[in-house]
Amino acid sequence: MQHSFKATLFFVVIIIQGFLFCAWIFIYRGRNDTSNVMTSLTTQRKRKCPLVSPGLVGQLKIDKVSHSWETIEEKFSKIKDGHHCPENCKARQKVAIIIPFRDRENQLRVFLNHMHPILMRQQLEYGIYVVEQSKGLEFNRGFLFNVGFKEALKDSDYECFILHDVDLLPENDYNTYTCSTDHPKHLTAGIDKWNYKMLYTSYFGGVSGMTREQYEAINGFSNSFFGWGGEDDDLYNRVIWSKMSVYRIINDAGKYTSLQHKQAVGNSKRFEVLKTGKERMWKDGLNTLKYNLLQKTYKQLYIHLTVNVKDRS
Repeated sequence: MQHSFKATLFFVVIIIQGFLFCAWIFIYRGRNDTSNVMTSLTTQRKRKCPLVSPGLVGQLKIDKVSHSWETIEEKFSKIKDGHHCPENCKARQKVAIIIPFRDRENQLRVFLNHMHPILMRQQLEYGIYVVEQSKGLEFNRGFLFNVGFKEALKDSDYECFILHDVDLLPENDYNTYTCSTDHPKHLTAGIDKWNYKMLYTSYFGGVSGMTREQYEAINGFSNSFFGWGGEDDDLYNRVIWSKMSVYRIINDAGKYTSLQHKQAVGNSKRFEVLKTGKERMWKDGLNTLKYNLLQKTYKQLYIHLTVNVKDRS
């Protein structure tokens, strides 16, 4: 009887151990499979986007209609707080698009409606910063770019800064809004109102791109150009004085359509200021920037900043 009881107990113990072993194998394999799935998903999320996006279409149809805010916001419902990143891959650069602005709301709507699809197809992680100068002093484009640069870096570690006039629309989405790590980049090969010809060999206006390091290496724009003209030429000189050159888009991809607007008041002193550019380079720029930030609003399609000059000297 005692022998039979021990045999039965031994048999039960063997069965229990076998059950526990099978359960352990099942749980381990389940966890391992789950881990493999999560690893695969993580790898997919971190995979870099291709150098040339497969979604590009080339020549674009230009829509100059100033659609309502409601229409544009509904069209781009995936964009939040003026920022967007690709869903299926990791962007190769984080790009801040900076737009100096004053009294151009209709053009801004046209610009955003045109640009968001391009930037999304190019698979960029980007934010659009519209930097508006309050009324009072003459418009200072370079100053506003400097403010946009500073404020964008408070939001994210942007690597590339595209300096963009609101009245220019690229005609081809192969004109990629990224920066070259070797040299500052001029994206505006030609504008329709000038028959797609460069105004002069050192022209650096319209749309240009710089890495953070390049922009800081030239101390940004001068803050001294009030009124239209001069700041682009001064910027070009700073690039040359810093022993860099300008990389230009020279094919059809660099063509732009301009939006009509009233000509801004010219800066009658721009040539006088340009003459002192080299001696002012490290006395006038990012390192001397002073401004009052009146508001910073994260709208759906862009980040809106309103600023004024804190000290005009």
